[in-house]
Amino acid sequence: MGEARRNVRRSSQAQRCRKGIRKASFQRWLKSVRGNLATFHMTYPNNSQWNARTFQGVIVTPGADYVVIMDEATGRTELLLYRNLDYVTIDLIY
Repeated sequence: MGEARRNVRRSSQAQRCRKGIRKASFQRWLKSVRGNLATFHMTYPNNSQWNARTFQGVIVTPGADYVVIMDEATGRTELLLYRNLDYVTIDLIY
């Protein structure tokens, strides 16, 4: 019984560690493409006006749980939370 409990504890710690690594690598990736034009596809459940929305702009600041983008045409700056993020497409500028 004790051995099974230890194995469960180790596997749950490994899952937490993997999620942390995945999140950190995503943040690192966004930092590496800072300054590029990106399209963020977001979903907002339980919203009667709009459920899914896309935001396009230049990546200004990627944070721990958010990203700040700026629309160059209008100069508008937006803060997007990762919890609503579905996927990102980026137009790389070399």
